[in-house]
Amino acid sequence: MRWWCVALVLMSACLSAQSPQGGQIQFGKVRINYDTLVSTRRVKGDQVEIQVQGGRGAPVRLESPEQYFTLTCAQLKATLAPNEQNQLTVRGAEATGQVNFRYNRPNPLSRLDGTARRVLYDGQQQTVTFEGDVALDGEDEFYKMRWRNNERIVVYLSEETQRVEAQSQTRDGKPIGEMLIEPKERKP
Repeated sequence: MRWWCVALVLMSACLSAQSPQGGQIQFGKVRINYDTLVSTRRVKGDQVEIQVQGGRGAPVRLESPEQYFTLTCAQLKATLAPNEQNQLTVRGAEATGQVNFRYNRPNPLSRLDGTARRVLYDGQQQTVTFEGDVALDGEDEFYKMRWRNNERIVVYLSEETQRVEAQSQTRDGKPIGEMLIEPKERKP
């Protein structure tokens, strides 16, 4: 009888330590901070699907350093799958709420910093799609780019010079989206 009591106490301690409220999950180098764990499940062999939510003042934060990006949002659904080195990476993600997406690839030099209501990341196609009141700043070795008042922007990350497709917001049937390109000052 005493053994059962000890086992129950230990089991309840283990379960409370694995509470789905406020935590961090790490898959290889991919790290996800969250307030509420909604679900996790293993699908198709080594693929993992995860759904998490942020809380007041504590958004979800997804960091994938090998894929050069970090995002924060209110809600996240992500699929992780093994890459060629058999390490889990983000295969796809849907972030909603006020989403901030930061991409920083060292070679070729490319930086993106954007906000939107929804961001879709496709690791297989190497695209990131911003939807809903999009503001995006980009930078490469030679230029600084700024997009404002856009409804949807798709960035193709795999290409040497990141191709961007932007769909403007409209006001009274007229497009109001902007794109500004400025050359960077070159240091001799």
